[in-house]
Amino acid sequence: MEHKSIQQPSNEEILRQQLELLAERSKNTTDDRLSQMTLAMIEIHKQLKNNHVF
Repeated sequence: MEHKSIQQPSNEEILRQQLELLAERSKNTTDDRLSQMTLAMIEIHKQLKNNHVF
């Protein structure tokens, strides 16, 4: 029986997925939460930029 390994997503891919989820959820949130989500998205973007993903 052949064993297939499951590849773990890279840190960059995880950050991109988190950014997408935050962007999607920000469409239907309150103003208070939107500011928190925006700050989280900025931090994720900084991490991606520091890793030269963009």
